Amino acid sequence: MTYNLPTARRHLRRNWTAFFSDNFFFGIGLTFASVSTILPAFAALLTDNKIIIGATAAVWTGAWLLPQIFAAHWLSDKTRKWPVMFWGELIGRPIMIAFVVWVLVTGLRFPTLTLIFFFIAITYFRMTDAVVALAWFDLLGKALAPELRGRLIGVGQVLTGVAALGAGVLIRYVFSDQGPAFPYNYAVVFGLAALCFTLSEIACVFVVEQPEAVAEVRPTIREYLPQLARLLQSDQAFRRVTLVRLLAGLGTLASTFYVLYATRVLSLPPQSIGLFAGAATGGAALAGVLLGVVADRLGTHRVIQVITWCQFAVPVMALLVHFGVFGSAAGAVFPLLYVLMGAFDGSVMLGFLNYVLEISLPGQRPTYMGLTNTLSGLLVLVPLAGGWVLEHSSYPLLFGLAAMGTLPAALLALTLPNPRQSVAAEASEVTLAAPPGLPRQPVH
Repeated sequence: MTYNLPTARRHLRRNWTAFFSDNFFFGIGLTFASVSTILPAFAALLTDNKIIIGATAAVWTGAWLLPQIFAAHWLSDKTRKWPVMFWGELIGRPIMIAFVVWVLVTGLRFPTLTLIFFFIAITYFRMTDAVVALAWFDLLGKALAPELRGRLIGVGQVLTGVAALGAGVLIRYVFSDQGPAFPYNYAVVFGLAALCFTLSEIACVFVVEQPEAVAEVRPTIREYLPQLARLLQSDQAFRRVTLVRLLAGLGTLASTFYVLYATRVLSLPPQSIGLFAGAATGGAALAGVLLGVVADRLGTHRVIQVITWCQFAVPVMALLVHFGVFGSAAGAVFPLLYVLMGAFDGSVMLGFLNYVLEISLPGQRPTYMGLTNTLSGLLVLVPLAGGWVLEHSSYPLLFGLAAMGTLPAALLALTLPNPRQSVAAEASEVTLAAPPGLPRQPVH
């Protein structure tokens, strides 16, 4: 992998601080707009339809993942990615503020319109952020060496998790009897999310982009799609890590519905949502402490192995709670599910995405990232399927199917190669034709 060392070193501290600050504030924002707690709980107060509730996770995930392969194609000949990142944030993030204003002005008078606007807002926000994310990862890959990236993401997880624990306490208060009534309590929470997303954008202003060769001419779609197929065929490490991520993503079959199970079956109070949000970010923080060191010293493949077993353990614990293994302590044990979910969700960047960055060829990071993310977008229907299962069956069947789906991911992750040992050998064998203007062989 090629780095412009003099330029990178000159701007290293500034870039590290900017990327860290962006990651920190964006992570806290995701606590206030958590797809595993806040978003489905809000939808559940506007509709009883389980499929629509499950659609919150489907839309949140799919709107971010599915467009990325087309965004990667568009970015392939862009010499500078910073303007794409900045303008994408500036255009996309104000929708959250607009939704907060809608809730404050209309209150409960138009629940159906509020639900429609809710889905429009999260779709627009995530689709624009999909383009931002590809530019952001390319900038990160050019600015920081692999070991520094792992350290930044790991430390970011820790500090974000600590701050998000405080956010969880705040959320718990907002949803308590002392907080504002529905839907104004959600307006407060979504407003805090919008504030954090705005602060993360301000941090991105200070990123200094490092130069790197790109395609002189953007390939046509007819040329581009066969290149993607050859990449999957020839790069074994990329193919395997993407498959592991897909299988692990089957855990989303049930993830949207744990909060409903807790409040409606276990009869935990509504303020437990704040506890769950805090537990999830606490899990991400704990993973950052432990797995940041693992990524730095042992490699990102070890991070993936740990978090896929965490993902498998979530539905298993839910089944144990349902069948009374923990007895009267079920309410106290249930937040541990969110600790494990937080460890997985919070470490996707540290594990899967950092792994892909390590094996990506210079100048082609957007293609690698866009392809792995878009393929992961195939999971967009999984939460909807979970809603259908729950609508026609039961919670234990839903949890059991999630466990059966994620176990193969945990087992296959054990076979992932260490990218730091194998990337030089495997990259030299990649037969993917580089886009016009790029050398066929990677430069190390």
